[in-house]
Amino acid sequence: MKMKYIILSILFLTLVSSCDDDFLERFPLDTIVDQNFWQSESDLKLYANSFYGTYIEGFDNSLSQRNPWGYQGSTIPYADLHSDNAIPQNVSAAPLINDLYVQPSATGSGGWSWQNLRALNYFLVNYTRGDIAANIRNIYAGEILFFKTMEYFDKVKLFGEVPWYSKPLETDSEELYDARTPRAELMDSVLSIIDKAISYLPEAGSEENGRINKDMALLLKARVCLFEGTFRKYHPELGLDGTKFLQNAESASAELIGSGNYAIWQTGDPANDYHNLFVQEDYSNNSEVILYKEYSDGLLGHGFLRYFLWNQAENVVGFSKSLVEEYLCADGLPISTSPLYLGDDSLQSEMTNRDPRLTQTVCYPGQYALDPNMSGSFMARGKGYNGEMPGIRGTGEEFPSPTGYWPAKFWKNDQTEANVINTGVMPCPIFRFAEVLLINAEAHAELGSCTQGVLDQTINELRNRVGMPDLLLSSLPTDPDLDAKYATNCGYTPSDLIREIRRERRVELAWEGSRWDDLVRWKAGGLLLIPEAIGGMKFNQYQYPSVNVGSDVFVDNDGYITPYQNSLPVGRTFDEVKQYYFPIPTEEIVINSNLTQNPGWSSN
Repeated sequence: MKMKYIILSILFLTLVSSCDDDFLERFPLDTIVDQNFWQSESDLKLYANSFYGTYIEGFDNSLSQRNPWGYQGSTIPYADLHSDNAIPQNVSAAPLINDLYVQPSATGSGGWSWQNLRALNYFLVNYTRGDIAANIRNIYAGEILFFKTMEYFDKVKLFGEVPWYSKPLETDSEELYDARTPRAELMDSVLSIIDKAISYLPEAGSEENGRINKDMALLLKARVCLFEGTFRKYHPELGLDGTKFLQNAESASAELIGSGNYAIWQTGDPANDYHNLFVQEDYSNNSEVILYKEYSDGLLGHGFLRYFLWNQAENVVGFSKSLVEEYLCADGLPISTSPLYLGDDSLQSEMTNRDPRLTQTVCYPGQYALDPNMSGSFMARGKGYNGEMPGIRGTGEEFPSPTGYWPAKFWKNDQTEANVINTGVMPCPIFRFAEVLLINAEAHAELGSCTQGVLDQTINELRNRVGMPDLLLSSLPTDPDLDAKYATNCGYTPSDLIREIRRERRVELAWEGSRWDDLVRWKAGGLLLIPEAIGGMKFNQYQYPSVNVGSDVFVDNDGYITPYQNSLPVGRTFDEVKQYYFPIPTEEIVINSNLTQNPGWSSN
């Protein structure tokens, strides 16, 4: 059964939301929860419910700034602003990768907040107090362990090593002054709790409607283990072997593949199926979506489509030239070697003869129009300036794309949905079977066990949806341009197989918030430095007669739009020693002298 999630109004939310973020100013949880609380299944369910809104996010928080990332809106899709996939109009929406991040000082700031973990641990030390059958209470413990895995995974990605806490801490707890837990021990603990969650959670289809099941936990495990396994491989300075985690990523994803519960969703329409996957009204019978968030008119809604791409200035967005270049041509070859590539002189030529996912992710001129009765920015941003070319500065578009590459993925031609402010009901896919296939292929490739059978079961299933040629071990394409970018900016060149699996991942998961994590684990932050990572389309004066170069838009010597020519005149800088992690707030280090700061950041 797929996740159908509707947030209920829960008075118990005060337990996790009413207190300040600072550990040292927390009231003990046992003064909030009555001593008789833990006596029934409904008590456990009520407690677990309060975390669903936090961790199963969907299209929520459309006007909220993400701390510490800097962009506004939900992780799907806006986390890609913090990567080389998408470019916000203002560099302040991606401060870390633009080396503009201001190190926080206050305790509990900058992502170094532990209130959710404290509440999760509080459940884990109390849920066995009542006379509730073990098979019942363990279901809710499995949910809490699932969320605890998410919490720690996020912390590790932000800060690297962090303290491991197995119980709720009070103001006098000695553990408040713990040092960071060594990464090997820390990630073994994370692996242990997600394994326990998998053992506790019900089989897919047997869970109560709208709740976490075993398959969702298996995907989370596969995601965590692929991250950790590849992180250890490409960050050899850690001195840690990632083989165990890669094997776990492969086995968890293989279990999902072998279950037969899921398949790539398609209707036989390669020109539209990929785009249509992300704009459906209901995922309850979708073969691909493992976890999604459902909304309901009058109970829980959002304004995602209304604010899509123009949530104040920070989220006026364009995809990067770097992303667009990575899509293969229709013959399965990269643009650097394919005779089908028609060049960049116009968007039309650039997007012709390419992987069909390109024109279902990036708006092709004249496509994805809203209802013609609509006017203003809604219509223009949906179908492009004047019904043809995407709106850029100088065209009169209210929210112009900084690059000319307008996102079309998640854009739905629905006038009613686009009109509402906070009552939208378009559901949000969160976990997809496509990711399972990508994890399995990459884990096999990194372990040296990838066969043609593996590729046919994974990568080629994704390509089949859009009518692209199979990836064949016997004739892997070369891509001298992309290899040179890896060699120059990352200090290594992946094998042809791993490069193509990475390409497939970037293309398939674009605008779903995973790209930064991939750059980090591959130690490929140097790809942020290439001009195309902060560049746009080639400017064509004929197609934009009203646009003035040098005032409306800026272009480089080859004629490509450079959105940050003024704000980043020499391009990005990226310090690999510093910018893979966020800093710990300085006051935390003052209070706890056992904490050490991340390299490159100030300790005081």
